Amino acid sequence: MLSKQTFENNIYMKLFRWLYILLMGNLCLLGVNLPFFVAAICLAIDIRNLPLFIFSLFFIGPGFITLFALLDRFKEEKEIEPVLVFVKEFHQFWLRGIIYWFIGWFGTILAVTDGLFFTQWSVGYWMIPFFILLTGMCLASSINCWYFQVRNPKAKKRDILRIAIYYTLRKWYISALNVLLFLLIFIVMLLKPAIGFMITPILFMGLIYLNVKKQANLKNKDKNKKT
Repeated sequence: MLSKQTFENNIYMKLFRWLYILLMGNLCLLGVNLPFFVAAICLAIDIRNLPLFIFSLFFIGPGFITLFALLDRFKEEKEIEPVLVFVKEFHQFWLRGIIYWFIGWFGTILAVTDGLFFTQWSVGYWMIPFFILLTGMCLASSINCWYFQVRNPKAKKRDILRIAIYYTLRKWYISALNVLLFLLIFIVMLLKPAIGFMITPILFMGLIYLNVKKQANLKNKDKNKKT
């Protein structure tokens, strides 16, 4: 006889439940990133609107570190209440999310403004690779800070910054991939808002989470081999 499947052992029900958790995570992220959502919907993609976009991006740090925390809880427990978890983790990490995001946010502003200034002269175009590298390093450092703070909630900011910068430089190829995925989130948000705000953030941040986790695991394996 065929055994009667319940919600707990039905793979399709589990997949539906997991999709629901991820979708609700996206909706919660949308709620805390409302300033950028309004800017993306209401403003044209124009250089004159750049200050407003930059200002709206200042508030995204708490949302993304909380999304990392949600993904971490989901990986560990699988069955969670996404809204309750998001609210709880947001309350715990929002301030440090802003602090760590300031690295990427301010570094990007500095690179863009200086890049526009130097490109007024032909010699200044040789500086573009430097500004791209500066942007990538600052964004990668913010991403790594979010991850390691979530994984070590009681760690001091100084220690988190040190290990984040270490991994940014040591595993530069993973950092470059994570920055590319992170930038794609906002590109899709601007070009296809329906998909960009409802689907892609949790997918790309999930890939970034796995990448940072993998680089940390590789470091631990290297330590074990030496010992």
